[in-house]
Amino acid sequence: MKPLPSSQRGAILIVTLVMLLLLTLLALGSMRGTTLEERMAGNLRDESQAFQAAEMAQRAAETQLKGISVAQLQGMTTAQTITLNPIGLQPSTYTLVPLPGVRFVAAGESIDSTEPSKVSVIRITSRGQGAAQDASQSSGAAPTTSSTVNISTLFIRR
Repeated sequence: MKPLPSSQRGAILIVTLVMLLLLTLLALGSMRGTTLEERMAGNLRDESQAFQAAEMAQRAAETQLKGISVAQLQGMTTAQTITLNPIGLQPSTYTLVPLPGVRFVAAGESIDSTEPSKVSVIRITSRGQGAAQDASQSSGAAPTTSSTVNISTLFIRR
């Protein structure tokens, strides 16, 4: 015998709504995970691009220094900062800092030698930035900053 419509309680409707709620929560959790992974990949790309920009500035500084004689390098007294503007990338900078008091002495030689140094030492500091796009400015959210990488090396010219 079939139950009369007035005796039905609607249990199937409640079970279906609970299942739909659970599926919605699962979908939201997986969307959050995907968004987080996307952000992490973007940050890694941005940091890699900043490092490559700093490396590019280092190579440009080394190329410039290779074209200058040791005597001219020893005559440098102030730091020089140069900005590179590659197409499609953020500007990167390098600074050449002369270190006139640094001397290299071969093993067994006297430190007090009065002979003029035949070596010049220059510190190269370079700075590269990633190219993170700031899409949050239009929405009024906190601005996104790109990665910055600083590299410092010594250039020894003999």
